[in-house]
Amino acid sequence: MSLDGIFNTSFTMSSPPPGSVNVCLGKIVEGPGGRWVPCATMVGGGVYYSGLFQVGPGRRQVCASDVVMPCAEAALTRAIELASTAAA
Repeated sequence: MSLDGIFNTSFTMSSPPPGSVNVCLGKIVEGPGGRWVPCATMVGGGVYYSGLFQVGPGRRQVCASDVVMPCAEAALTRAIELASTAAA
């Protein structure tokens, strides 16, 4: 991911929409930027977002709501990339 991509991603993260459900979780990604769990979040109607949550007290989940993913597998793949960037 380019430096521009990293900065743009930080502006597109938001809280998961009400009623959304995490349908798959990836393995924890750990680095100097913390420990992050990637996930695929189903919003409804076949819409999925890539999500992340940071491991630790007081942390919460965020979703990359800028890109609608067509399936849980695609959302999780993108979430793993985002977690790797966040942990770096």
